[in-house]
Amino acid sequence: NHSENTRKRETNTEKMLANLASLLGLEVFPTRIEAYDISNLGSEHITAGMIVAENARFKKSDYRYFKIRSVSGAPDDYASMREVILRRIAHLEDTSGSYSIRPDLILLDGGRGHVSVVREALREAGVDIPVFGLVKDEHHKTRTVVGEEEEIGIARDTLVFPFLYKLQEEVHR
Repeated sequence: NHSENTRKRETNTEKMLANLASLLGLEVFPTRIEAYDISNLGSEHITAGMIVAENARFKKSDYRYFKIRSVSGAPDDYASMREVILRRIAHLEDTSGSYSIRPDLILLDGGRGHVSVVREALREAGVDIPVFGLVKDEHHKTRTVVGEEEEIGIARDTLVFPFLYKLQEEVHR
């Protein structure tokens, strides 16, 4: 019976990731997803959190914190996000360790502006990884996934919605 439950969970996970891929128009099954969030605790202490989900399971050993170095003065979320992503992808050259594993999808806690800045940074770095933002509604519930132009409603997808909601809660911690 244990294996039946496991199989069922794996089937649901695959279905959910397949749904997510088709909703976002991804060419690659999003096995490894990295999500980022910037938090400002006063202008001296800007940090970013990175969480990782592999096959829709949180992989805490791969979580990272970044202290923002390049932004001084007023907090600038866009510049901070850009710095974090560029520092992250610089490590794709690593020969070992979780940093050398390329994410299939990057999700940002933020809207179009964040997405645009990060997509541009990746283009400049010559790295092609899909990037989307998670936008909350006024009740702080994940409402849509956004690209630079597109806005994808996820509330009706009973598999994708709970996963992205959990992901967004997790990256906020």
